Amino acid sequence: MNMGGGVDYNNSTTETHEKTEASISSEVKETVDIHSGSEKEETKETPIENTNTITEPQNVSTTAETAPVSSPSNETSDTTEGKTTANAAQEAQITSQQNWEYEQSIKKEVEKTPLVCLTEDIQKLYQEYEQGSEVYRQKIMKLAERHSKIRRCRGDGNCFYRAFGFAWFERLMDSKDNNLRQSALKSLADTIPLFKEAGYQELVYQDIYEEHIEKQMKIVANGEYDEDMLLTIFQTDEISNCIVFYLRLITAAYLKLHREEYEPFLGFEFGMDQFCSSSVEAMDQEADHIHVMALTKALKVPVEIAYMSGSDAMEQVNFHEFYPDDEGSKGTVTLKPLVLLYRPGHYDILYRRE
Repeated sequence: MNMGGGVDYNNSTTETHEKTEASISSEVKETVDIHSGSEKEETKETPIENTNTITEPQNVSTTAETAPVSSPSNETSDTTEGKTTANAAQEAQITSQQNWEYEQSIKKEVEKTPLVCLTEDIQKLYQEYEQGSEVYRQKIMKLAERHSKIRRCRGDGNCFYRAFGFAWFERLMDSKDNNLRQSALKSLADTIPLFKEAGYQELVYQDIYEEHIEKQMKIVANGEYDEDMLLTIFQTDEISNCIVFYLRLITAAYLKLHREEYEPFLGFEFGMDQFCSSSVEAMDQEADHIHVMALTKALKVPVEIAYMSGSDAMEQVNFHEFYPDDEGSKGTVTLKPLVLLYRPGHYDILYRRE
């Protein structure tokens, strides 16, 4: 018989040789499978010691001896990969746990701040940056030329709506113009058909409107609140969050009814319905330019926002004006604009010097 190396075996040892040959062939096949990257796992056989006096061909012997050497190497590699995968999974779990703990610590820290705070002198804002950015300090000094106070709001993702709501109610409370107050009541009443047209069911908004929004606005319109009472209302979680949610619904309804105008701002990632569901109606989601435009137009409330960032010119604070109607409406607005301060990711209320 002739093998890969071309060596002939004697007939006198045919039976024993055939067994040995079968064993070697099996081992050679296993070795080939291992070195060719075969995905099938084969049972590793213990090499059979040949007790016969027949000398095995050199080329077959070399190949056969390779099998027991290569197999442990692959087993070590698989074990190492397994340990690496297990370690990676464990590290991912630890990282996830650490992230969750960090988010909880931030949340607890945020909750130490009232939903709406007492007013502070604008110099308090300057003191925040005494050890920080020179650009911010210069901008705050410029801001202080026209603004005397700041009222902080909790940075929980709802700060724009809460700042807007408080500043609007406060502006109406301080106004002696009854027509202005009645106009605000009408703007709120007009949101009901707005919701219906946008496809919202009554159970979503009716109770909130009747029990909180309309009720609070009527108290303001009747001159029954002072600053302390209004602050208490906005520091009460249930009432304050109902006002925030209602303002979110107004924003979403307006955007849905004017989707042709605002959808281009969204790019190709979201449709308007999906955007409103995930980024407008949902609590704790931050507001952007598009939210401000929609809410000011829906309620006919003018807003000016001071945008303060470290990327602009050092001595300049840019104000963006959001007025409810088209061009030329600025001169016709009777309600003085609400003034908000925007720093990256957060809104507070500003008070202009009289």
